[in-house]
Amino acid sequence: MKALNMQRLSSLQLTRCSVLIVISVACQVSSGQEPTSPETLDRPLRVLTANIWNYAEPYELRMKLLREQITALQPDVIGFQEAGWKPEEEHQVKQLLRGMNYFIEHESDGSDTKERRLLDVAVASRWPLKRKAFHSLPGSGKALAVEIAAPQPIGRLLFVSTFGTARWQFDRELQRERDAVALDRFVREISDPNGFPPIIAGDFDATPDSAGIRYLTGLQSLDGHSTHYYDAWKAAGNRGAGPTWTTQNHYAKKTTEQFWHLSDHHRRIDYIFLGSPHHFRGYARVVSTRVVLNQPVGKDWPSDHFGVMAEIATTPKGSEATGIDK
Repeated sequence: MKALNMQRLSSLQLTRCSVLIVISVACQVSSGQEPTSPETLDRPLRVLTANIWNYAEPYELRMKLLREQITALQPDVIGFQEAGWKPEEEHQVKQLLRGMNYFIEHESDGSDTKERRLLDVAVASRWPLKRKAFHSLPGSGKALAVEIAAPQPIGRLLFVSTFGTARWQFDRELQRERDAVALDRFVREISDPNGFPPIIAGDFDATPDSAGIRYLTGLQSLDGHSTHYYDAWKAAGNRGAGPTWTTQNHYAKKTTEQFWHLSDHHRRIDYIFLGSPHHFRGYARVVSTRVVLNQPVGKDWPSDHFGVMAEIATTPKGSEATGIDK
């Protein structure tokens, strides 16, 4: 009988232990932490940029659409712009991605002002990350850089989310140019030329033929400097315009008609840039890029901007797109 009781006790302890393990793993997942991380990445890296339009209405419906479409895309790394924070609440990005296994770093939790914020930048990653630097750009832009502990062959990944708070007007190209030059200098100063090429994601308020974007893609110099990054949209071989701000979206149409008096307007102003092989030794190649977060329900869209999703091969043999959500 004593032996039987000991056996039952042992079984009960094992059951309790199993329950505790399950609870522990569940807690890790719900707080955005992966219980395990792969040592190597055997597929292209999936990168998303998304201007989520903070708390604009219909907020709850938009967040539902964003969450559903981000889940379908399965990005590894996300750059957010126009993210919000309210006193006594979690940051908007943390609420949006709750339970989706992302590590998150955002520009601010509002502790600097205790006032509601509407125009933050933020980064979410499947893998652990740490804040590298935050930089205010001279033309009203800003850039949040994080270092991500990505699987091999990537290793340490420098990822930057950027946005300009007051450079959206057509006549602000000087500000956009200054921001482009400062952004490149900022990224080059904190990146490792022997490592994986840095990735920049953001809302640039500028079309591909503008001076600032031409500068970043190596097509012209500015302020006595030149540089080179791949525009993921073009590097993937896309020939279409790929607009991310368009009057097809009635949220954007309302803004465009109000401020610019245009009712038919389509521009590509949201980008993913990949560091150049001229500057970085790590292997990276864009294999696909597409416009995303562009599926409405009736007349409601996830945001007033569409997003951009790129797949980036990390080895010469890993150059096939995964086909997620296609």
